Amino acid sequence: MADELVLVVPAGHPWAAKKSVPLGELKAEPLIVRERGSGSRDALERALAEAGAALSGFRVVGEMGSTQAIKQAVRAGVGLAIVSKRAVEDECRAGLLHCVKVKELRVARFFYLVTHRARSRSPLAQAFVAFLESEPLERPS
Repeated sequence: MADELVLVVPAGHPWAAKKSVPLGELKAEPLIVRERGSGSRDALERALAEAGAALSGFRVVGEMGSTQAIKQAVRAGVGLAIVSKRAVEDECRAGLLHCVKVKELRVARFFYLVTHRARSRSPLAQAFVAFLESEPLERPS
């Protein structure tokens, strides 16, 4: 399943009305990131390297262990963050957060489902697999 990471800003931020911002402007903003070793952090660091940048060139004001904690910190105005678009869909629809694309930066990743061939799945596991298989497989934009 494809997943795209996007920049999220709080509702009152000047970028909330923008569709995109240059990567260079993001360097001056306070940034909240996931902890070392997380898949989101690894994807972000790889994308920055591809864009000729490094996380050390940004104003990282915090590292957090969960996307939920990051969303709350962004809503509280602590900083901006780059998180899974899927994880912030509800908050963006409600106007609590706003998704902004970062020019020159494309952060994408894929989730894979691994199952044991010799074990049967419970009805709940079967329903979960059916849900995942119903999701579109297009590449992140």
